[in-house]
Amino acid sequence: MLRDVTHAAGPSSSDPEDLVESGNLVYSPPEDPVVGTDAHGRAQVLGGFGETDITVERSAMDDRPGDEALADAVRRELREDAATSELTIVVAVRQGVAHLRGRVADLEDAENAEAVAARVPGVREVVEELEVSNV
Repeated sequence: MLRDVTHAAGPSSSDPEDLVESGNLVYSPPEDPVVGTDAHGRAQVLGGFGETDITVERSAMDDRPGDEALADAVRRELREDAATSELTIVVAVRQGVAHLRGRVADLEDAENAEAVAARVPGVREVVEELEVSNV
C-alpha cells in the first residue's frame, strides 16, 4: 500500500515508474486524525494515521496480557481510530476473546470495529455482537 502522495500516480509523481498503474501498489491517502483534549483542555492528536504501535500491559504473574488490559487496549484503539472514534461500543474480554456490544449505524461500522479490535496484540478472537440500525 502506498501512502506517500509524492509517489502516487499522476503527472506530479516523483517516481518515473507509475507503481499504481502497473498494479504493483494501491494508493491509499492517510486517514483523518482523531483529535481530543488533554487534562488541561488543550487539543491533541490521538490517532488516525494508520498503523500504530499498540501496547498492552502485561500481567505480573505470567507476563501475558490480562483480560482487563486487553479490554482497555481495545477501547483505546476504538477511541483513537478515525473510523470508530464516534461509535459507542461496550468491550468485554474473557480469556483473550473480545466481545463487542452496542448499536452502530451500518454494517461498515460493525466491520470497522471488529477490524480495530482484532489488531490488538493478545486478542485471540473478536465476537462482534453489535446491533446494526440500518439493515
